[in-house]
Amino acid sequence: MRDDRAGDLAVADIQSLKASDHPDALLQLLSSSTQDVFPVLDDRGRVVGTIGEPDLLRVLSPSEPTLSFGPGKLIREGLIDTIEDMMTRRPLTCRVSDPIHAALKKMATLNIAQLVVIDDNDTLVGLLRARDLFKALFGKDRP
Repeated sequence: MRDDRAGDLAVADIQSLKASDHPDALLQLLSSSTQDVFPVLDDRGRVVGTIGEPDLLRVLSPSEPTLSFGPGKLIREGLIDTIEDMMTRRPLTCRVSDPIHAALKKMATLNIAQLVVIDDNDTLVGLLRARDLFKALFGKDRP
């Protein structure tokens, strides 16, 4: 698997959201992007979470029996007014310097198709996607 690092294969041209953004920002990105997961950044640009369709489903259909609000009422009633209120707070990440085999093992163990790649300051570098790993390992342009 060569000596590639996560940062070597990370897709840097990605969309992200700020924790302080309104949920409408997520809706706009979901309708205009092919990304499945969006890193969520704090005011200093550090990755503090991720958000995607699973988070949206959790908000639309709360699992707590006491929250019998119905789809979307949490947002409509103002109980959720920022991305931070909806995001997954423990983002699945790897470091830019992590070996590809370690990132691949993490993805397989967690049964996920992408990891957020961060540097030593928790700043967003990009996304490492399974499809890019596959292409690097088996693509026609492989050395």
